[in-house]
Amino acid sequence: MRYEFLIAGLVSETVQAAFPGFNFVKGPAGGTVFHGPVRDLAELRGILCRLDRLGISIVELRQLPE
Repeated sequence: MRYEFLIAGLVSETVQAAFPGFNFVKGPAGGTVFHGPVRDLAELRGILCRLDRLGISIVELRQLPE
């Protein structure tokens, strides 16, 4: 499975390094979009937890077609 996350604001290289295997690009309205592979629901929950601990707000989350 692949997921795409739209988050509020731009993120630093340090934050990007916390998500290896994901691609980051500037998103709409000054946000950041990143996407990449997610093996299962447990890994998705871990990513969401990591974003929460970093204080990053998720604007949108969607599963991408294979």
